[in-house]
This record gives sequence, structure tokens and C-alpha cells, in this order.
Amino acid sequence: MPVGEGRMALNKIHVRQFRGRVPGHRFRRIAIVGAAMFLLLFATGCAKSQQADGDGGTGLDELIWYYPQNKANADLQLVNDEVNRLIADQIHAKVKLQPVDFENYEQKLNTLVAASDPMDIIWTSNWLFPWDANARKGVFQPLDELLERDGRKLKASMSPRFWNDGRLDGKQLAVPNYQIAATRPSLIIQKRFVDKYKLDLGTIRKIDDIEPFLKQLKEGEPGIVPFGTTRGFYTSHIYGIDWRASVYRNDSTNRVLPDVTPEMRQNFALVHAWYDKGYINQNAATLNNVSDVYNKGNTAVWFDFTGKPGSEAEFKAGDGGFDVVLVPLAKPSFTGAASSMNAISRTSKHPDKAMQLLELVNTDKQLYNTLVYGIEGKHYTRAAGNYIKLIPDSGYFTNTDWVFGNIRNEYLPEGAPADKIEQTERINNEAEVSPYYDFVFRTDDLKAELANVKAVNDEYYAALATGTVDPEKYLPIYKEKLNRAGSERIRAEKQRQLDEWLKAKGKK
Repeated sequence: MPVGEGRMALNKIHVRQFRGRVPGHRFRRIAIVGAAMFLLLFATGCAKSQQADGDGGTGLDELIWYYPQNKANADLQLVNDEVNRLIADQIHAKVKLQPVDFENYEQKLNTLVAASDPMDIIWTSNWLFPWDANARKGVFQPLDELLERDGRKLKASMSPRFWNDGRLDGKQLAVPNYQIAATRPSLIIQKRFVDKYKLDLGTIRKIDDIEPFLKQLKEGEPGIVPFGTTRGFYTSHIYGIDWRASVYRNDSTNRVLPDVTPEMRQNFALVHAWYDKGYINQNAATLNNVSDVYNKGNTAVWFDFTGKPGSEAEFKAGDGGFDVVLVPLAKPSFTGAASSMNAISRTSKHPDKAMQLLELVNTDKQLYNTLVYGIEGKHYTRAAGNYIKLIPDSGYFTNTDWVFGNIRNEYLPEGAPADKIEQTERINNEAEVSPYYDFVFRTDDLKAELANVKAVNDEYYAALATGTVDPEKYLPIYKEKLNRAGSERIRAEKQRQLDEWLKAKGKK
């Protein structure tokens, strides 16, 4: 309560009752001392009340951090308390962890942003709650000055190659989480079936090569889904198409391809044949999460678009505890760090503390592993070397080390290769970089067309990509609807911008 209100309250005290009982000069002294004591107690009480309203009486600023999760954790508050214990003395702040399940994350964050709700740190990416679109809308604060003042160790922890993916219009607007920054499309296969059927992994060089193995599984393993999927396995990487510009690699004409390519037709025909033969889960087109494909442990093979080192341990944890092997189908392509980043919200009241927290998460091994694995002794135990053993059903399990920060700080779960970090760094450094990597397709004038194309994809793509429907019948319908939605205008505009970019680079 303001002190002025205290004075008003004091004026209402009926002090005349003292007169006649004490001499005048003593009365005045008592009145003055009493007034001073009253105001002091009143102001102190108001200050404590305001402090309790703002930070629970701890005197620490509270940061709010939103990020996605696979499922809710019963021990989230315990872990949150431990995180706050670790950071309190270092940045004189506390954090409120606000995980949201992946399926609802984007809708939730859009709602919070629209309402200008207070947030400090927001996880963002190029595939969920898109960072560039939100950055252009002013959702995030520029970080350049904050990094220089409060994040120098963080800035030095990654090369410019990573930081560039969080820059827009010359400003740093997001902090990349150092992890795999390359895509290496791969098959994930349960090891028990590899051993049983003596599958020679060296013979699998393209997706088609796995079909004889799927036939063995269908005939010899009742109750097992030979190949599990939710969105199929079409990706430009395994068909010689540059992912950045939608151009055939080594195409001197730099012709931007349409949405439906001959390779897509080939892929959809293959997956439909597998679906008809019973190799693919029959509910493929209706599942929302990729983990729904393998989380019961009854799927033998599935496709992983990233193929990151160490994912064997993650898949094992989500696959009923069965060991898996990873079989790459293409050389890694450098796709950058935009797949997982953390930004500071424009509504943050403490951006300096938010940057300090991000630096700690990315440089403090104990803090990072607490966020990823929980509390030692309760949620995991230490094993030899850098390994840990997760405690089943312990109340905290994320399986998303890449959400929080720099994976080079993490302990390795059982089943991860001992050189996981070294593999990750090597792939990041050696991955093929697209010759069009710096090309940015500006879509501000194509919002209607992009929305219409998305609506068509929402209606048809999953059914075609999973083989649920016959591409001979439905692919022409899909292609026609894409054209009506404006896909050709999008392609033509992309071609125009690419030609301008090539000319400016002296490549045309």
C-alpha cells in the first residue's frame, strides 16, 4: 500500500483521547513518535505484501520458460525446485518450467502470444512454433546486446555456423541448442529381428532394399508390424533433391521442382504396395505422433528423418526397451540449428536474467542434466564413465535432450554409443552444405496460397504418403487441387527469387 494511504489512515485516529491525561509537550512527543512507528510498520507490512504477491517472498525474480514435452511428468515440481536451487545464487532468479505436450504446443503458444502473456524464454524451431514467422511478428527480443553483456560464454560455445540460423534481418533473435544439425535419413530396426533373420545391414543402401526383410517379418512374426509410419518416408534427401531450394543436385539450370515430382510418385507407389501387402500399420494415416508407431514395442522397422547419433538409446527407451540399430540411407546434409532454439519473449520483464539462465543451461553440466534427466538418485543413477542408468517409472523422463540446450554437456543413457558427442560433432562438421544454403524464400505475399496448399496437404498427403490410398487414383486429384490452391504460383515465385539470388551471387 502506498505511504500516502497510510497517512490518510493515520489522520483518522482519534488522538484527542490523550489530551487531559498528559501534558501538552508530552502529548506532542507521543503523537509524533506514535505516528512515525505507525507509518514504519504500515510501510513494512505493505512492502511484505507486495513482495509476497510478486515472488512468493523469496526476493528472486521469476522467469517463465515454455517448451514442448512428450508427456507430463509427475515430479516436474521436484525437478523445478532443484533447478531453482542450482541457479539461485548464480543469477539471483528462479524459473517456472512450463512444458506443453508437442501436439498442443503451437496452439498454446499462439494463444499466449496473442494475449501478450508474460513469458521469458520460449522454445521455437523451423517445424513447430516457427521461429522466423514469429520473429517477424515481433514475438522475440533481439539478443545481440544481451549476448555481449550476459552471454559471452554462451556465444563462445558455438561457431557462427550455428548462430547464423537464429539471425533475421541482421539481428540475433534466437539461441540455437547445439545438437545434430544435419539430416541423415535412416531406417530404425529392432535388433532382435536383425539377429534372428541374419539381416545383412550392409546390403541396405536405399529404402527399397528392406522389402525382403519386411516379407520375412510378415510371414514369421504374427502380432508384429513389419514397418510402422505416420507420414510415410518421402524426403528429398534420399532422391537427390536439394532440400533448401527444391532443385535437383548438380542441375545447372537451377529449376525449382513442383510439389509432385516423379520421385514422389515412385515413393507413393512403393508405400502403397507395402500397405496392400500388410507390411504397414493400417492406422498409419490417422496417427498424430511418430512415437505412436513404436511405443508398444511391436513395430520392427520405421523411418527416421534425422538419423542422429545416439538416437538408438532414445528409441530403445520409447520402444518397450528393445535394442535397435540405425541404418543411414543417405549422406548427411547440413540443415542447420533452427530445428531447436530458445528465444527471449518480447513480454519478458527480466531479459537480462533470461539470458543468464540460457547461458547457465548451455554451460553448466549439472543444471543441464537436471533438466534432461531429473534428480540423481531419484530419477537416475550414475554409472561408469559418462553413463547413467534411468530409473523406470521414476516420475521424470523427458527423452528430449535437444530441447534444453547444448547436448555436449549431457550424461549418456545406457545404450548410447560412447562416442555419441564425437559422432555428432563430426557429422555437423562434415555434412554436405547446400549450395543454396543462404537462400531465403520470402513468402509474405503468398499467405493465401500457402494456407490453401496446407489445407490440401492436410486432406490428402497423409493418406498418400502412408500408402493408405491408391496413388494411381488419388495422386492426380491431389495434384489438381494443389494447382487450384496456388502451388504453381508459389513455385514460380520461388524460381524468380532464386534466380535473383543466383544473379546477386554471380552464379547466373
